[in-house]
Amino acid sequence: MDLHSIDSGFRIAQIFIYNKGFQMKKFNQSVLATAMLFAAGGASAAAFQLSEVSTSGLGRAYAGEAAIADNASVVATNPALMSLFKTNQFSVGGVYVDSKINMNGDVNVTSPLAMSQLNPKGLLASNSASHRSIVPGSLVPNMYFVAPINDKFALGGGMNVNFGLKSEYDNKYNGGVFGGTTDLTALNLNLSGSYRVTEGFSAGLGLNAIYAQAKIERRAGIISDAVSRVGTAIDKGLINIPNEYAPTVKVLRHSITSKDKILTQLQDKADWAFAWNAGVMYQFNENHRIGLSYHSKVDIDFTDHTATSLQAHRIGQEGGLKLNLPDYLEFSGFHQLTEKFAMHYSYKYSHWSRLKNLYASYHSDGKEAFHKKMYYRNSSRIALGGTYNVDDKLTLRAGIAYDQAAATEHASAAIPDTDRMWYSLGATYKFTPNLSVDLGYAYLKGKKVKFTEKQTVASLATVTANYTSKASANLYGLNLNYSF
Repeated sequence: MDLHSIDSGFRIAQIFIYNKGFQMKKFNQSVLATAMLFAAGGASAAAFQLSEVSTSGLGRAYAGEAAIADNASVVATNPALMSLFKTNQFSVGGVYVDSKINMNGDVNVTSPLAMSQLNPKGLLASNSASHRSIVPGSLVPNMYFVAPINDKFALGGGMNVNFGLKSEYDNKYNGGVFGGTTDLTALNLNLSGSYRVTEGFSAGLGLNAIYAQAKIERRAGIISDAVSRVGTAIDKGLINIPNEYAPTVKVLRHSITSKDKILTQLQDKADWAFAWNAGVMYQFNENHRIGLSYHSKVDIDFTDHTATSLQAHRIGQEGGLKLNLPDYLEFSGFHQLTEKFAMHYSYKYSHWSRLKNLYASYHSDGKEAFHKKMYYRNSSRIALGGTYNVDDKLTLRAGIAYDQAAATEHASAAIPDTDRMWYSLGATYKFTPNLSVDLGYAYLKGKKVKFTEKQTVASLATVTANYTSKASANLYGLNLNYSF
């Protein structure tokens, strides 16, 4: 759902994803479940947006996506390009994302109740907030099919992942209110059509069903140390708690007894949302074309019948959260400069500023369960690539891209976003005129980010973490393509 900053402790509600009654056949359920098993992974574009729709695109850093028709993956990039195919096209494969994201820093708990001449800041506990490899490796799958109906009309369908994130911290992580388990995947199922309006101009439209699931888990971490020390001080008569705070302190001492104590837990269910995409393509001649594609916004309503918020003192009541995912626009060009060499480029703009808040409330009375301002900004991605046809069997690719972060001013431990550079290589080898394999590799280098996160605990204390995030990733792609 990184959902890319669903990263609070006591104020967060468990917003479980619930299947709203969309009934599928058992076979289809199994197919979707298998795809989702592989699909949740580290974000490799702004926020938790994923670029990995194909291996051929990976090899050129996804430059020219709205103007290149290498294979059936045009279903996910620009459906207008389906008009360029004369035969049926099938492609299946995936991209493995091996992320290396390390968090360094410290975390502390302060309270005005603990302030004194010897402790002017009211420090209750302090410890390391460092953690290595918070995003596990994962496979981002894809599958596409294009069928030309006649000289003007073509149909296509596909499956890919446009949004996804998984970050995992140790159960006893000191900064457990900021980073626990955050797992979000949005599997996109697409049905598209294209129409050749003139010899050089084509348009396409696609309808998308998004199958989404999420898991969120937050633990006490350093809060347990603070609660333990407060309890010891109370027992020894070293600190006096005002009467109005005494019941809250008693509850905290009873409930938060260890660092791995779960404060918030979101169980893994599923929900559906619907969107659309469209594109146009203009071909000046067989060597030069440009394309423009648009993917609509997506609003996903998550619901849990047993939502829990310690801040609201409610357990096991129905609550919900709406996640506003961005629309995005991409302009691309393709130019065959020589018989063997072509260059291509892309500019992509994502409307992340529509994700202003994460707000969860209880359905019975609308009472707030969780509210976090996201402060996301719109982001851009620029890519440049080249393709070289060695011979009839072998094609080589290379590309470079700059990917701008969406969370620049208010980064998150749960959703580690940063500006990044892409450096890509790839190749296609044709075993036969109809059967080919795509191979791709990309190295992503992220910009070092320093940020601070704060969380108030029951109006008694404040948890503060100072982070430095360092990120990189290796991406490996493999796709099989068949024309018939």
